Amino acid sequence: MPEDAATQPENTSSFSDRLIRWRWFIVAALSAIALWLRVSPRLFLVFQSGFVNFQEIDAWYHIRVAENLVRHFPWRISVDPYLTFGQVPETATAPTYDWFLGLIAWIAGFGSPSPALLYTIAAWYPAVLGALIVVIVFLLGRLVFDWRAALVAAAVIAVLPGHFFRVSSLGFTDHHVMESLLAALFFFLLLSTIQQTGSWWGPCVAGFALAAYLLTFHGAAILAGVVILWAVCDRLRSFWPRDAAALSLRRLFLTLGTALAICLLFRKVLWMNYTIATLAGGVLLIALAELWVQWHRRSPVARPAFLIVVAIAAIASAVAVFKVPYVRHLAKHTAGRLFPGLMGTSGGVQELQSLIISGAHYSIMPSLEQFYGAFLFAIAGLLLLAEVALQKGHPGRTLIVFWSVATCILSAGQLRMTYYFAVCVALLTGYAAVLFARSGRKAAWAVAIALVLFVIAPSVYANLNSDDPAGVPPDWKDALDWLRKSTPEPFGDPDFYYAQYDPRQFGPAYRYPPSAYSILAWWDYGYWIMEIGRRIPLANPTQHNADVAADFFLSQTEEDAAKILRQWHTRYLILDDRLPLWPTDKEELLGDYPHFFEWSPSHNRSDYLVPALDTTPSGSLRLSMFYRPAYFRSTVVRLFVYGGEATPATNTVLLTFRPDSATHPIRTIDTRRNFASLDEALAAEAACKSEGCVLVSDNPMMSCVPIEPLHRFKSVFSSATSVIGYAGAGRKSLQIYQFTGEP
Repeated sequence: MPEDAATQPENTSSFSDRLIRWRWFIVAALSAIALWLRVSPRLFLVFQSGFVNFQEIDAWYHIRVAENLVRHFPWRISVDPYLTFGQVPETATAPTYDWFLGLIAWIAGFGSPSPALLYTIAAWYPAVLGALIVVIVFLLGRLVFDWRAALVAAAVIAVLPGHFFRVSSLGFTDHHVMESLLAALFFFLLLSTIQQTGSWWGPCVAGFALAAYLLTFHGAAILAGVVILWAVCDRLRSFWPRDAAALSLRRLFLTLGTALAICLLFRKVLWMNYTIATLAGGVLLIALAELWVQWHRRSPVARPAFLIVVAIAAIASAVAVFKVPYVRHLAKHTAGRLFPGLMGTSGGVQELQSLIISGAHYSIMPSLEQFYGAFLFAIAGLLLLAEVALQKGHPGRTLIVFWSVATCILSAGQLRMTYYFAVCVALLTGYAAVLFARSGRKAAWAVAIALVLFVIAPSVYANLNSDDPAGVPPDWKDALDWLRKSTPEPFGDPDFYYAQYDPRQFGPAYRYPPSAYSILAWWDYGYWIMEIGRRIPLANPTQHNADVAADFFLSQTEEDAAKILRQWHTRYLILDDRLPLWPTDKEELLGDYPHFFEWSPSHNRSDYLVPALDTTPSGSLRLSMFYRPAYFRSTVVRLFVYGGEATPATNTVLLTFRPDSATHPIRTIDTRRNFASLDEALAAEAACKSEGCVLVSDNPMMSCVPIEPLHRFKSVFSSATSVIGYAGAGRKSLQIYQFTGEP
C-alpha cells in the first residue's frame, strides 16, 4: 500500500529549507515563465500593423460581445441579430468571461475605452489568466498534498503543452482558460472552508466562485454534478471506517445555496435551467444521503439495504437503456454530446476529437502529444491517490480523484476537455513525483531527471515552437474588409451593430427588415463575417445552419442551389481553398469536403466519392480516392474550381472491382481503364454497369463529365493568392460571388 506523501516526515536538508523559504518567489517566477511562453511565440502573429489578429475563431465573438458591452456597461447583450440569419438567437457565450473583460477595459479606458485598447487587453487576457492558474494550482496542491507536490504541480502547469496551453495563449480570447482557473479556485476555496468552523464568509466566497464558474460555460453543470456526487459518496463513506473527518454539510449547503441563489438571477441565460436543476437536485440528494447515514447509526440493516438499493438502481438503469426506446435515445444523444470523438458525432471539429484515438485506432499518442511524460506520471499518481483516498476517506483527495476521473473520461470523448484535465495532470504529477522521490536520494534524482527530460524540456520546446498561425489569413482579411466597405448595410445604419438589443423586441417574433440578408460560407467563418465584415452569416461556429451550408455546397443543380439561397435571403457567398478536395499522394484527404456529409443527411458520401484499394507498381495495395460525377456537379466545385463556367470532361476513368471485395466498405480495384473520349467511356460503362463498374476521375480538379455553366452567380471579389494555375492567372484561394437570383 502506498504511503501518503503528505504524512511523511519533513526533509530538513538545507536545499529543502531554501525551497520552502523561497517558495513564493519560485511560484512568481513560474508564473512569469508561463506568461512568457504564452506570449513570445505569437506576439507578432497577434499584433499586426493596424490589426489585432485573434488566434481562435470563437475569440471573435467574445470581442463582438465586449465591444457592445463597454458601450452599455454593465449591461451585456442577451440576444444578437448579427449572430446568424433567421430567428434571432440568444448570445452564444456565458457572461462571466465577457463581463470581466469588459470591466477591465472599461476601467482602463475611464468608462470609454477605444477599440485599440479593448483589443489589446482582450489579446493579453487569456495569457494573464494562464499565468494566474500557476498560483491557484500551487495553493490547491499545498492544501491537498504538501508544498513539495504543489511546487512540482505549479512547474508542470506552467509549461504543460497541448490544448490547455493553446487556449491560454496570447490572442486566444476564449472562455476556456477561465473555466480551468475558476474550477481550480473553487476547489481551493471549498476545501479551505469545508472542514472549518466559525465564519460563514468562507462558504459564501466559495459559492461565489462556483457561481462565477457556472456563468462562464453553458455546460458547466458537469462540475456541479461531480461535486454533488463526491459529497454524496463522502456521506455514504460513513458506512465504513475512515481516518479523516466527514464533510461539514452545513458549510457545503451554504456554498451550494449561494451559487444557486446567484444562478437564479441569471435563469434566462442559455442552458442555465440545467445548472439550476443540478444544484437544487444536488442539495436534495445530499440531504437524503445524510438521512440515510443517520438511519445507519440507528439500524444495523442500513448498510445491506444501501447495497441492495445500489444494485437495483444499476440493474434498472441498464434495463432502461437497452429496453426503453426513449431512455435509449436519450442516453445515445447524451453520449453523443459528451463523447463526440468516440461516438462519431464530432462533425469534423478538431477540438471534439478523442484523446485516445489516432486515425481510426485506439492509441496513447494523442495523450502523450497533449501532456508528454506528465500523462504517465498523472496516471500513476491517480492510481496511488485513489487507493489512499478510498482507504482513509480524505475529502480533499477524494475530490481530486473524482474530478480527475471525470475530466479524464470527458477528455477521452472530446479533446477540448483537456483544459480541465490539465490541472488534474499537474496535481497528480506533483503527488506522484514527491511520493516516488521519498524512496531515497537516488530515487529523488531519478524523478527529477525524468521530470526535466520527459515533462519540462519537451513541453517548453513544444510551446516555443507553437507559432502556427491560427488567426485570420491575409486573403480573408482583405475579403472581409471588402465585404464591410462594398456591400449594403443589412440594417441600414452601421451603428446598429453597437445597439442594445431588447429581448422583448428581438425575440422569436422578430422579423428581419427587407434590407437584411445573409452571407453564406462554411460555419467555421461565421464569427469573422460578423465581427470583421459586420455582416450576418448564415452559419456560425455554433454549427447553427451548418446543414444548410452543406446542402448548398453539395447541391447538384443550379435551381436547387438557388432555392436554398432564396429561402435564407442570401446575397453573397464566400468560398475558400479549404472547401474542395486536392490531389495528394497520401491516404488522408486534403479539404473540408468530406465533412459536408456529416451535416447533410440528404446527401450520401458514396454518391460523390469512391474510396478503393488500388494496386501500386510494386504490387502492394494503396488506398486511393476517386471522384464520381456528383462531386464535379456539386455547386462548391462548380464555383470554386471552374468559376461557374462550362467545363468539358478531361479525366475519365472506368473502375471495376474484385468480386470478393463487394461486401467490404472499401473495395479492391480489379481493372482501371482510362478513356480519351467520354462517349467511349459511357459505352463501356453501359456494358458493365450491371456488374458494378463506376465512372470516375482520379483527380479532383479534372472532371469525368461535362459541367454546365452557372448563370445566377457573379464573381465580385477574388484574393491576391492563386491556388489553381500559375502566378496571378489561376483560380484564387478565396472568392466571393453575388447571388443575382436571375438565370
